[in-house]
Amino acid sequence: MEYLTRMLNQLKDDKNFKFHPKCKNLNITHLVFADDLLLFCKGDPYSVNRIYQCVEYFGACSGLEANPAKCSIYYGGVSDETKHEISNSLGFPEGSLPIRYLGLPLIRLGIFSARLWNIATALKILWSIHMNKELLWIKWSHENYLKSSSIWMVKARKGDSWMWKQLLSIRDKCTDMCGGIDNLIQLLSSCCNNSKIKISDIYSRLSPNTPQVAWHDTVWEDLSYPKHQFILWLAVQDKLQTQDRLLRHGIIQNSVCKLCDCSISESRNHLFFECNLSKKVWNGIMEWLNFKWRSCDWHTLLNWFNFRLRGKGMKQKIKRMAFAATVYTIWNERNCRIFNLESKAPDILMKNIKIDVLTIILNSQSSNCREWGFSI
Repeated sequence: MEYLTRMLNQLKDDKNFKFHPKCKNLNITHLVFADDLLLFCKGDPYSVNRIYQCVEYFGACSGLEANPAKCSIYYGGVSDETKHEISNSLGFPEGSLPIRYLGLPLIRLGIFSARLWNIATALKILWSIHMNKELLWIKWSHENYLKSSSIWMVKARKGDSWMWKQLLSIRDKCTDMCGGIDNLIQLLSSCCNNSKIKISDIYSRLSPNTPQVAWHDTVWEDLSYPKHQFILWLAVQDKLQTQDRLLRHGIIQNSVCKLCDCSISESRNHLFFECNLSKKVWNGIMEWLNFKWRSCDWHTLLNWFNFRLRGKGMKQKIKRMAFAATVYTIWNERNCRIFNLESKAPDILMKNIKIDVLTIILNSQSSNCREWGFSI
């Protein structure tokens, strides 16, 4: 990427190339985030094509080429005629705000409370601007929006960006909520540790005190894979898009369980542990875990994990991991049968669950599975 950066930096020597109006003073042409690249320039065909020529040349040299299906162009203050000319030249579709990353809007983070986490994130950004740190994006903000004003006093203007207006809107709401700017600054200052401020600390200060749900430890077992936790979290709240829910919303015309191919409606309670395939998988996992009892009832299992399976020992953790892995595997198998027309036998599903659990155990510092005599 350093090679691409050098190529893009040379554009400042091209008198016909024009920077994005908000990036001109700092000569910003691009930003790199993980494996994503954001390119900025004025919305005229020449500047756009010049910046894309750099990308194409970089691709020819490195073999790293842009995927048109994953690229978008975002315009501001550009005529429809110019948009059409640029789109025909590059072949990229026009994007729309808010920008989505990995399928999620970038302005909504976390799964605890998207609204509060979004507010906490915005407040951290406001605090960073307030502290006037020596970072490129903060310099850019001061150059384009603040000038001689304060982040706590500046007013939104008509030509300001959508994101900037959102930040100021959240600032005003939090100011009212805290009873004034001084109280808001004091709250943010209390979340600082060695001049660093954490979003989680702000989130905690903003969150109302609520009792912990009974299924917290079952769902959020710290050794489980995040994808397993997330699917189990949705299943516990009966928020997965099972066919009975889709039928109620008028999205599909009938509801049939694809795991056992019977006429029984696909509900959360039937899909997990009650249908014939789920019973075979879960009973096999219970035998593998040396359970002394068997059950394929959703409510019975969840209540047992919530109220009877207590403790933080490795055996308890393994059972919680297996529960989450089984729910995830069954849901994944259901989706494969519906969307990919592919199916796996129960023994293959059990093997996948065991591999997931054992992989976590073998990579855990507190792993101790020999006493159970685990095998795949």
